[in-house]
Amino acid sequence: MKRLRTAPIRTQILVLALLLIVLVSAVAVITEPFIYGRHDKGIEIGLLAGRVERVVDQFRQARSPDEEQAALSLAAGLGMSVEKIPASRIPAQDAAEAGSLDIPGRIRRKLESGFFESVEHLFDEQAVSLPLAVKVDAERALLFQLPVFPRSLWFFPAVASGILKLVIPLALLAYFSSWLITRPLMRFAAAAERASTDDSLKEPFVAEGAAEVRSLAASLNVMRSRILRMAESRTRMLSSISHDLRTPLTRLRMRVERCEGQPELQRKMLEDLTVLDSMINESLAFLTNALHNVPSRKVDLSSLLQTIATDFSEAGIDVSYSGPRRLKYVCKPQSLTRAVSNLVENASRYATKIDIELEDAGDRGVFVRVSDNGPGLTDKLKARVLEPFFKADEARTPGASGGFGLGLPTAEGIVRKGHGGTLTLRDNTPTGLVVEINLPPIHDNGSGRLSSAVSAK
Repeated sequence: MKRLRTAPIRTQILVLALLLIVLVSAVAVITEPFIYGRHDKGIEIGLLAGRVERVVDQFRQARSPDEEQAALSLAAGLGMSVEKIPASRIPAQDAAEAGSLDIPGRIRRKLESGFFESVEHLFDEQAVSLPLAVKVDAERALLFQLPVFPRSLWFFPAVASGILKLVIPLALLAYFSSWLITRPLMRFAAAAERASTDDSLKEPFVAEGAAEVRSLAASLNVMRSRILRMAESRTRMLSSISHDLRTPLTRLRMRVERCEGQPELQRKMLEDLTVLDSMINESLAFLTNALHNVPSRKVDLSSLLQTIATDFSEAGIDVSYSGPRRLKYVCKPQSLTRAVSNLVENASRYATKIDIELEDAGDRGVFVRVSDNGPGLTDKLKARVLEPFFKADEARTPGASGGFGLGLPTAEGIVRKGHGGTLTLRDNTPTGLVVEINLPPIHDNGSGRLSSAVSAK
């Protein structure tokens, strides 16, 4: 079995086909006597023909009315309906063959029918008894009423035989073969889907199953390792560049501050340096978010969100909080603070009122919603604003100062990678945008300590 599971798919199909032949043959040999031993059509017709010939022979040898009556009584005892008629009264349809000695052949031609005819008259409620005239001598003849055999007697045993010999073995082997061949493929597809949805290649593909599947898994694992190394090298390089840019920017700032001859030029240069410094800070925050594995701890999530709302309100931004007064949750508080702050800061550029809402939805998790009354986003832009460095300022209020396209991607990375949650963009009513964060549900591990899905990873 182990060798068959790891064999090439071509070998697996060949072995399964051979097993099908063996299984069908075994079932046919075992079931044939039970199905056709009692209800075989040829056997029934042969027995009937033998009884008819016996009655005809005894009647032909009769020399008196009593002996003829004894032959007719024998027919009644054998379960046959027969009457003596003059040879001149033989029905026209039997006149040509009435004297034939091939009684079994005549009976077979009357009782046998084709497959389609049997199916057509399978459920006929009334069946007509067929007459069989046998000429005994020049003056005497016997008219037999052949018994009516139900057509189901021939049809349903054949159907049962086909089911036992073909349908059941084929169904069992089809299920077994699909399980044997496709189960590794299904696990492989599930692993590939997890890698695509989670945007993570930390877990390698399991190399098991057929030789082709194992070869594919090995190739993808090599590709996975190269992608991880490339992504790590790129992140390290960009992080190093961002760090190295701080030194010349600091020197430029110091030199600009000493240039006092042209105040307007000095102010513009300082503003440009501030923009560059902000770009470096956001880039570093985005790049290092996937590198730092900050441990989770239990915090009061409602207090954390109220603090964010208070900080922005003190800066002159209309931010309100709604939700429970206390909600214990296990998370990475600094990362989650950065994510919600990014959402509020992004909304403050385009809206005049922002609301932070917290909801404990039980088994559905914890929801954090950041709503604004701005112009909102189109469905097409909702899918693109989560891409790094993409800015949708043209869809918002004209003339507003936008960021660098890293606020939403950074928040989405913190929620998805750092907390195992989801970030969704929806339309607000009547206008505006709602950014909904769905965090995993809170669990009680039985010792009074809270835990979440991310802390169990």
